[in-house]
Amino acid sequence: MTSTAPTDGGWIDEPDELVAARDELDRHREQFGEPEHDQPDPDAPKVAPGSAVDPAENQAVGPTPIDWKTFWTRELPPTDWLVEPILPRGRQVAIYSKPKAGKSLLSLEIAAAAATGRGVLGSAPGDPISTLVLDQENTQDDLHERLIDYGYGPDSDLELLHYYQLQDIAPLDTEKGGLNFLGLVHQHKAQLVIIDTMARVVNGPENDADTYRAFYRNTGVWLKSAGVTVMRLDHAGHDSGHQRGSSEKAGDVDVVFRMSVDGDVVTLTRTHSRVPWVPAEIVLTRENDPLRHKVGADAWPAGTADTAALLDDYEVPLDATATTAAQALMARGQGRRKALVLAALKWRRQRP
Repeated sequence: MTSTAPTDGGWIDEPDELVAARDELDRHREQFGEPEHDQPDPDAPKVAPGSAVDPAENQAVGPTPIDWKTFWTRELPPTDWLVEPILPRGRQVAIYSKPKAGKSLLSLEIAAAAATGRGVLGSAPGDPISTLVLDQENTQDDLHERLIDYGYGPDSDLELLHYYQLQDIAPLDTEKGGLNFLGLVHQHKAQLVIIDTMARVVNGPENDADTYRAFYRNTGVWLKSAGVTVMRLDHAGHDSGHQRGSSEKAGDVDVVFRMSVDGDVVTLTRTHSRVPWVPAEIVLTRENDPLRHKVGADAWPAGTADTAALLDDYEVPLDATATTAAQALMARGQGRRKALVLAALKWRRQRP
């Protein structure tokens, strides 16, 4: 669903989820005024995501429960992945590694491919999507060299790649920073946001859990409520077994990957997840002619072929979502785990 809204350049269509999130922020500004300090007043009342406010009745601001009638009839996204097999649609993913392991290199390939509709990580080309990158690590020379290596140049259409580099912005763990950043997301109608790196966009101490709780409260929760997919890059701690700083960094994201590199082999190991169907390990090969990351051979879970055969028997379309396929199986008493359904769908699409 989309709505039409005015901009300085005319009228545009924008996702309803972003409209709703932005409207909440507008009501927040109207009720409490523009933020004047980096840190919000802890005693001030807050507008919760999803709350309903009727200014005419001046009713109290508060949370609202799910409307189950609309919940079961809501329009589901056409696929479970924005960028398979790393970024589930509408989820927030953190990738961390030692410095210079190539996090920015991988994220740039994903960002540019998403914005131009190119195939990436072995997936087929698709529709271009608006992508917003906040890069506080790399220079324009770095960006130019890497884009050239990936095959982009002056004739490439990068209009949907909204790249903000080494910006002087309010920290995203503050109310002002969150409001401003969501304004950029709204302005560009971004479906994918990439932050490089977390340590560069927050003001609080990196070892303090409150820093990342504040980031989620002021920025992360609004992105999630708007259905925006987020990729956050971060550095590893001293022992490389966790993200540097507070363990709370892993608390507000849906998936955490640890990146390790051995020559041209890049391994993403899932360390935390509330999305069980995301692969536990992703092995990529970094090729140089042309520069790209290629996903290794799939290790199909037990039962993949049998489940794919059932989907064939039930005439489930090849482009069906996991939800549609799972419902078809359940209707015939053949319920399967979502991870297995996703594997079976992928297996059907890739078989000769």
